[in-house]
Amino acid sequence: MVDFRPFRGVRYDRSAGSLADLICPPYDVISAGEEQELLARNPHNMVRLELAELSGPPPADRYERAAAEFVRMKQEGALKQDEAASYYLLRQRFVVGGVQRERLGLLGALRLEELGGAVLPHEDTAAGPKEDRLALMQATSANFSPIMMLFRDADGRVAQVTSRVAATNPDADFVVEGQGYTIWVISDPEDVKTVHDALESQPTYIADGHHRYETAVGYGKKVGGGTDTVLTCLISFDDPGLLILPYYRVVHGLDDQKLGEMRNLLTTLFTAIPAVDPAPAELDAAVANLAQDQVALGIIERGKAPLLLTPADDTVPAPDHSLTPLEQAKSVEANVLQELLFRPVMGDAFPENVAYVHDPVEAARMVDSGEAQIAFFIKGVPADVFEVVVGAGIRLPRKSTYFHPKLPSGLVINPLD
Repeated sequence: MVDFRPFRGVRYDRSAGSLADLICPPYDVISAGEEQELLARNPHNMVRLELAELSGPPPADRYERAAAEFVRMKQEGALKQDEAASYYLLRQRFVVGGVQRERLGLLGALRLEELGGAVLPHEDTAAGPKEDRLALMQATSANFSPIMMLFRDADGRVAQVTSRVAATNPDADFVVEGQGYTIWVISDPEDVKTVHDALESQPTYIADGHHRYETAVGYGKKVGGGTDTVLTCLISFDDPGLLILPYYRVVHGLDDQKLGEMRNLLTTLFTAIPAVDPAPAELDAAVANLAQDQVALGIIERGKAPLLLTPADDTVPAPDHSLTPLEQAKSVEANVLQELLFRPVMGDAFPENVAYVHDPVEAARMVDSGEAQIAFFIKGVPADVFEVVVGAGIRLPRKSTYFHPKLPSGLVINPLD
């Protein structure tokens, strides 16, 4: 049973400045240079607490410094805790492919439980990021960045509340780098009860934030006493703005023999035709627009024309919604590449020779520069396939999904002390 609770969030006071200059991306997409750019916008920027992704061993005072800054920002009034336990409704407006979209998310405190019951993961995790996030959580006793999860609003009760609230005056409305953010605070007892009760019988699916969720579970076991929640943003599967984009697979560091084996296997498994337009964005669009009842790939090799690939025979399984969840998982392009190409050629150590890139231009650049050998363009996982496969307890290959846009850090903090 899901227990998605309202909570007394810690938020920026208006005296701290514009939220446009105070929020930041999640840690795993912030470089050291971007960290300094964010702090130049406002010294109170959330990156001071969220911290950028590590590129090596952590500095000795990394986490203690963040904890001290958190205390200072509260003492000086830059951050204040809300009086009433609330949910926080977030609308994100963004443009993809020239189309204006918007997506609603509901921020709250999700009661922690082991994965696989009411909270379903869709990929495995690595140890390094969990160690970093656990150390930060232990030092600060807070969640600064929300985990993104999906849910099914079976009877529309949550949508009734959020639609009505979204028609009222917001608590904040601002734009950062072309993306719009609007926030409403939901503290009315009847609305809070409606949302909480509607979600009790629904499972939640982790979209983005596996490392942070597992870290929070470990932290709760270690610390105990009121630390059994994690900051979460729930997004409905039915939201028209829900967008699942792919991570492209970029192969590098293969010797001539392995590279030859990969090319031969591609020739056996797929039929190739030249792409009409060699531009990365157009190749990406061509792959996405191919019929959804077949696997489709695009490839870029240095000095060669980009190609579109479709299965040569039934060795590559075709998508079929009538099949079992396990069979549907096999036709996800990330799984096809992993199990029919990468593992047969490179063995279980294939991740050492595969980079995951969500920008098609960057994937092409890596090949053109000689940094990589082949870039594979794939389609995003359809939301209905994601729900069926993950709902059956099946995990997809790592980096199978890129949920766009990311959720920012700094809109609201979940205090754990």
